[in-house]
Amino acid sequence: MHSTPSEPQRPVTKRDALKFAKERNVRFIRLVFADIFGVSKNVSIPFAELEAAFEGRVTFDGGSIDGFVRGEELDMVLRPDPATFALYPWTSPEGAEARLICDIAMPDGSPFEGCPRTTLRRALESARAHLPDLRIGSEIEFYLFDRAQSAFGSTQTSDVGSYFDFSANDPGERARNAMVAALQSMGVPIASAHHEHGAGQHEIDIATDGALAAADHILTLRTVAKQLAGSCGLEATFMPKPLEESAGSGLHVQFDLGEDADEERMLYAIGGLLAHAQASTAICNATVNSYKRLVAAWDAPIYTVWSERSANALVRVPPASRPRAIEMRSPDPACNPYLALAVLVGAAADGVANATLPGAALTGSTYDLGARERRERGIGTLPKSLRQAIVELDADPVVRSTLGDHLYHAFRDAKLAEYEQYRRAVHPWEHRAYLRLY
Repeated sequence: MHSTPSEPQRPVTKRDALKFAKERNVRFIRLVFADIFGVSKNVSIPFAELEAAFEGRVTFDGGSIDGFVRGEELDMVLRPDPATFALYPWTSPEGAEARLICDIAMPDGSPFEGCPRTTLRRALESARAHLPDLRIGSEIEFYLFDRAQSAFGSTQTSDVGSYFDFSANDPGERARNAMVAALQSMGVPIASAHHEHGAGQHEIDIATDGALAAADHILTLRTVAKQLAGSCGLEATFMPKPLEESAGSGLHVQFDLGEDADEERMLYAIGGLLAHAQASTAICNATVNSYKRLVAAWDAPIYTVWSERSANALVRVPPASRPRAIEMRSPDPACNPYLALAVLVGAAADGVANATLPGAALTGSTYDLGARERRERGIGTLPKSLRQAIVELDADPVVRSTLGDHLYHAFRDAKLAEYEQYRRAVHPWEHRAYLRLY
């Protein structure tokens, strides 16, 4: 953990966090956690209650949170992780504000099996023997649209930029720079940032870190992006496919297997990711809209194949960093980062444990693969809908066990209900296609 003379070392213990908050005149602390969908929730406490929070004396009604204990009122305990203490970079008339990311515990203090962050902790512990030096980075794409007074926001933008373009007058550039500066001030290691393919689309890349911290960073980025976009007259959306004729937004996950990784371990990890990709899709692409992105366009992956150079392969291994680095390209930024990383780590570790080979690397575009070649090479197709993805999840005991019984059933039930609502809804496309024709 690096520090400078003007910036004290970041807290890593309860005592550090208490001292840091006092020295920085922190008035309020937001105790942050993620629900089953990866939506950030929080409870705000004054500084005077921070010690009580560390002692497990701050509770919330778990019956009000999706996927926790629906149907009953149950006080659940917030367990702040002192290593996540960070000051929010925006000012408030009431004084400085900080945040702590929390695990969720039961009233008796035992870990809650439905806590997404605890689920990732369990997955990492189970994978330790097979992926001992694992670190994870991410490339997160999102859109910045003009802010509008409407129920669902806007998809309008004055930006006309494309991949790697720069415009000094673009408010999106200013907003993205502010996001990067804010994230760095909160301890998020930023590798790079740039304009993406779509007008109004941007990408921020987070450098590799421990897997738990990597998920925390993604959650933090989504919060910071939405907060700071507003100050530039914009709205940030991590919806996977907000525009039909423009590129969708992905969340590419970078696996760093460590300096001691060899070719065999790399291949087995790829084999595990491919073998469980169809079931993992339900977690990594968890909305109905996710499947509008997973089509043969804009380099989105659609087949369970790996490559060194193909931009639309599901798993890519950059030649210069082989055998250390693996990139999983299917997840999207609307996923729950804790659950997505948990199932991907579980899949990769299962591949190493069972010496699962991924087949030969593909050269060329995966979109050119015909049905016969896919059949002969044993290449699968990613689910084409959330409903298909749930069917694949049901059939994969490795991914299910990584989630745990509580989260598997809660997630499955919630997503089937979401898909059913979508299936029954009448969409504008249907009006255009059928209303006057029939």
